[in-house]
Amino acid sequence: AATSDSPLRPLGFRLSRPMSAMVARLLFVLAVAVARASGQHPFPPLRSEEGRRLAAPALQEAASALGFKLEAVHTLGLHETGSWAHSRRLVEQGAASGPADGGRRLYSGTTRRDFVRLLLQLNVVAYTISDPYLEDVLKPVVEAGDSMYGPSVKTYAEEVAKEAADFAAQWAEVRNEGNVTVAEGRLGLDAAALDSVGVHALEFSAPAVGRLLVFRGSFSSGDFDNIKAWISGFIVKKGTAMLKNQWVTVGGLPWTEKLQGQKNSISLVPSESVFSTGSWWYYSSFHTQILDLAKKSGMDPAKVAETGYWEFTKAITESVRTSLAAGEKLTMSGHSQGGARAALASMYLEKKYNEKHDTVTFAAVGGLCFSRDLDYTSGNMLADVDPYTMHDQVTEYVHPLDVYGHFDYDVGKVCSYGTTGLAESKARQYCEEVFGYTAAQLMVAGTVPGTSDLANAFARCRYNTHAVLEMSARLMNDTFLLEDGTTDGGCSTKSAIPKGDAKCPSEVWDTSDDCDDQLSCKSCAISTSAVGLPCEWCAGDGVCRSIATTWYKSCNTSWVKGSQC
Repeated sequence: AATSDSPLRPLGFRLSRPMSAMVARLLFVLAVAVARASGQHPFPPLRSEEGRRLAAPALQEAASALGFKLEAVHTLGLHETGSWAHSRRLVEQGAASGPADGGRRLYSGTTRRDFVRLLLQLNVVAYTISDPYLEDVLKPVVEAGDSMYGPSVKTYAEEVAKEAADFAAQWAEVRNEGNVTVAEGRLGLDAAALDSVGVHALEFSAPAVGRLLVFRGSFSSGDFDNIKAWISGFIVKKGTAMLKNQWVTVGGLPWTEKLQGQKNSISLVPSESVFSTGSWWYYSSFHTQILDLAKKSGMDPAKVAETGYWEFTKAITESVRTSLAAGEKLTMSGHSQGGARAALASMYLEKKYNEKHDTVTFAAVGGLCFSRDLDYTSGNMLADVDPYTMHDQVTEYVHPLDVYGHFDYDVGKVCSYGTTGLAESKARQYCEEVFGYTAAQLMVAGTVPGTSDLANAFARCRYNTHAVLEMSARLMNDTFLLEDGTTDGGCSTKSAIPKGDAKCPSEVWDTSDDCDDQLSCKSCAISTSAVGLPCEWCAGDGVCRSIATTWYKSCNTSWVKGSQC
């Protein structure tokens, strides 16, 4: 509640419940502005001090029920001398700081599966809050009985409540496993909020596992702007071919007439141009923000201008590495964009220190191409990582129909989960509404007239394949995640992509979904050249070419037509 000397008193506010840090800051700024305008309080100096420790079991219990750990209580008011007085009082951490029943121990220390699940739960809580899809997206899903929490969930409100409870429960379970703090790399940046700019990561430690560094995926406005420099070129030039490969090769599903014709339904919209121009526009604004952030945090603005969040990622990684005790193990992880960041950090430590640290990623964007040549800047990461070789310390877990999780190529081993019963699955049902469109069409859906239904359909596909809580639920199923950490779809490592290979978008100029872009015999078989000619596949070289050129181009084996795949 606002006290008699609260800065909120001039506004007549009385706060009866806890508020978020963001709301508190906004109210404080508003209160000061009103106070100054009214002449009641000129802006006085600020005095800050450490108060005595508090024993607050009731507050701890309330925070624990919401999935949080109460660390300190801050008070702010006007001192009798006329200055602002700020006090920070640490809360005594008693044995009762965890859930009343002690929680469920996730990590037994005996199986790789347990360890992967612990890492996945850390990736869940790295997002800070539960952030469900909008009602227009999920209402048809839950009304059809297709909620990830089961058919008993029938309304959007019930779905939101389930997600919030799931998130809080996973926070409680993670806290029971060890200590969790924000890994900020001594930069002093708060990148947890939705409107923030900067890299957000969690640092976890426990005797049984050592130190775990977990990078959050795309969540804030800065996250979504940063990734544009990573994958925009891939989406425009290679994304559509990857979608075909996912469906027919990774998923083993038939390419139907419906899928073949879907992209033509919005063919009049120049999706590639709209997406590329929009991405450049947003990244230009973001570029200015990160340069300001670099100056404030003591980073080199020239380097940040070239590589965006990469300099901040390195700072966090270095800070955690230097704080390790002798012999302490370091494991890195991340989901989505955070997974790519973890993989890059692992590659960085490998190249700089010749150290290979276990790295586990979930639904991660790949890093073999964008690290060579970033979009919208002249920068790359070649001084810090080697994308011309594969990195066996990195393991990626991804669903066959996860669109985001297949942009760019993974740097290490890939474990595909959810293949069991895929043909009859909800993932196939909802994703069939979006595969067949071009990758650029999916990216601009909802931003151009007449595409809101496609945007919602794409979100439903991601709900069933990419969302971190969905991954958590699915990989808790022993059918999909086996005891040794492998999956029902198997684990494998692809060949490295040499310099100059056309698999990377920087090596090609066109944006057409042509024969040359296809990644497998099956996807080659359902594709045509730019002028509509059939494609043929060379297994020996792993390339797809138009029949207009295969009569004179060599092949280590033989050119195969679609019916022979």
